[in-house]
Amino acid sequence: MCKHIPLLFFFAILLAPAIGQSTKSATDLYNEGKKLNEDGKHKEAIEMFKAAVAKKPDYSEALYEIGWTYNDLEDYENAITYLNKAKQYGPSVVKIYFELAYAYDNNNNKDEAITNYKKVLELYPDYYAAAKNLGDIYYADEKYEEALTYFKKYIDGGEDVDNGYYYKVGWCMNDLEQYEDAATYLEKYEPEGDDDKAKKWAEIGYAHYKSSKFEISVLDYSKALDYKPGYGTAIRGMADSYYDQENYDDALRYYKQAVEEDEEHSKSCYYKIGWIYNDKENYEDAITVLQKAIEYDEKDAGNREELGYAYYMTDKYDDAITQLNKAIELDENSKLGYYYKGLCYIALNDKASAKEVYEKLKTINEEQAEKLLKKINGE
Repeated sequence: MCKHIPLLFFFAILLAPAIGQSTKSATDLYNEGKKLNEDGKHKEAIEMFKAAVAKKPDYSEALYEIGWTYNDLEDYENAITYLNKAKQYGPSVVKIYFELAYAYDNNNNKDEAITNYKKVLELYPDYYAAAKNLGDIYYADEKYEEALTYFKKYIDGGEDVDNGYYYKVGWCMNDLEQYEDAATYLEKYEPEGDDDKAKKWAEIGYAHYKSSKFEISVLDYSKALDYKPGYGTAIRGMADSYYDQENYDDALRYYKQAVEEDEEHSKSCYYKIGWIYNDKENYEDAITVLQKAIEYDEKDAGNREELGYAYYMTDKYDDAITQLNKAIELDENSKLGYYYKGLCYIALNDKASAKEVYEKLKTINEEQAEKLLKKINGE
């Protein structure tokens, strides 16, 4: 008989927790789960909350805590399962919808995340964290109008606002062509690192550039470059600001620098470089650069028009016509393509072809067609 005592003692120890749980109320088990969570013992907490639900299946608070804890453990599938159960028994509990939206968002189900965050705001319009998270979903999806609506709600109403959201609001406003307001919000952004400071001033520069405040945008882009020399976005911004002021020498310098420092994102600069070379009557260099522009974007009619013009000005009429025909193929309303094509035929003493071009151009742009007609008639 004595030999069986250790075995009975073992089973008594093994069954003790279950016996203990069975004598406790659902509330007691819930409170123990909360304490375990506070102590960082999340898996043990889940088991305690599940024990509480076993005693009280409609215990929405315990179901919520299970979902919350699974979210904390980044187990979003289980979080979604339990939070949906919690929602059945607590259909007006805001925090359940918020936590469920968070789980869906991190489980890449953006539609359900949006639905649940909107439900949060329907139940409690001042839940600004939900507005912030909604804005983030739309921002990541490049739906800037919707993102701006929720970011502004977060910034205008929330406390302890994350300062980085002033940048996001400014970005959205720039994309939506609200340039004056964009600059105002961007100036409130107070980044710490040099890279982020450069981004701030480049975005402000863009807002001022698009508002035709070119002298101010030059200063903004200069500040960006102070923080981050070689920053392609700011270099291109400087170039565009000078270009639109018709300061082509400085524009050319910065376009060239953009290509040298950040060619991957500066391919469009080749067209502007070619245009400036043409304006300076430096046609051979224009041809070289515009060929490079076409290499990067063969579908751009402007590249072909400008190259055709450079060939025309260097008496390479066949080459010019080839490029101008391509421009017209890419853009059937290319008035410059037709105009310079007509000039090429005049130079080749082919007035019949020039008049055919004139007739076509007249249907596109009468003013440009009249200029060509005068050339055909030797005026």
